Amino acid sequence: MDTPLDTPSTPPVGPPLAVPPTAEYSVVEPPFAEPAVNSWSPPSPQVASGPSRPRGRARFGAGLVVGAAVTAAALGGYVAGQDNGDSSAAVSAPGVAAQTVATESGSIGELVHAARPSIVSVHQTVTQSSPTGGQLQGTAAGTGFVLSADGYIVTNNHVVAEGDNTTITFADGSEESATIVAADPTRDLAVLKVDRTDLQPLAIGNSDELGVGDQLVAVGYALDLNGEPSVTAGILSAKERTITEENGEQLVNLLQTDTAINPGNSGGPLLNMRGEVVGINTAIAGQAQNIGFAIAITPVMDVIGSLQSGTVPDRALMGVSTQPATDRQGAEIVEIAPSSGAADSDLRVGDIVTAIDGEQIDNPTALGAAIARRQPGDEITVTVDRNGQTSEITVTLGKKPT
Repeated sequence: MDTPLDTPSTPPVGPPLAVPPTAEYSVVEPPFAEPAVNSWSPPSPQVASGPSRPRGRARFGAGLVVGAAVTAAALGGYVAGQDNGDSSAAVSAPGVAAQTVATESGSIGELVHAARPSIVSVHQTVTQSSPTGGQLQGTAAGTGFVLSADGYIVTNNHVVAEGDNTTITFADGSEESATIVAADPTRDLAVLKVDRTDLQPLAIGNSDELGVGDQLVAVGYALDLNGEPSVTAGILSAKERTITEENGEQLVNLLQTDTAINPGNSGGPLLNMRGEVVGINTAIAGQAQNIGFAIAITPVMDVIGSLQSGTVPDRALMGVSTQPATDRQGAEIVEIAPSSGAADSDLRVGDIVTAIDGEQIDNPTALGAAIARRQPGDEITVTVDRNGQTSEITVTLGKKPT
């Protein structure tokens, strides 16, 4: 097998655990609206064995995917700004002031009122096979938010991955056809473009500054209900979560929240109490209550900037397949891909990876997350246990095939 995985592979013995074995996740997938054929009822959601997105009555993509290894700097033509005298930086398109946002003392109603013009619904035409062998057409729906005044909109990749004829509906009820500028299925991000120059971008906050217990607000078109978007509120439950889907891809740097996230919320903003985007809602736990996940905004701002320019950023690859170590914490190397960074190093099959640049690695999931946070060309120090002896090995990361 010459397809390298830094995320857990299907190992020779014992499957890797991405989440507790009793947990199932649903992807925040856009629900189908009423089908074009009256006799057709859209299927019930299919739930992946790993993390997935709750997309309502029709599955719109498999599982969650790997996150970006990026810095906190906002790239791609973004500039820092400030809101309401607050000292924390927000990000907006160049030459365009980000919308006025609520202060810490403002109500959730005021916050939502300020953010509302920047939150949009995303619809696509989706064709499915009918039980009788024909094809049936429906409409899938998700959420997005305005990135810049000149028509750029952010959403999840899985919202727009399997349909066509993408349409954006704005707060005033107007509709515009949208094109997909670029989409990254491995990070579950997409940037769309409409032919408008008068949009109101939503201010971007700093997700790194969030603390557990901070209040958060999600706004999105849950269940694609008619009229205004749904608003839910909760707290930040945890940071830096990692979820692995069935195919081994990982989404890293997730915010866990008890804020209710429902089918149709995909791609919508998770806001702090200043009305700034701190996350992009993407997944919920299907066998638990009040466990939702959002992509932390700060680590992916350079990815979004690249997508806005039409480029999908490369992902780092070490070039190993691993399984959980049998008698200790760590990730045991079971295969090394030819012509990879691992192959060009002193790593060997049987080595147990216990740390990356001093960061403890307890299992294959942790190893995949550590690599996902880095860039191709990065030089890392891999600490391994080899026959009871600890060694440090330098590896230069390569580029993951697309």
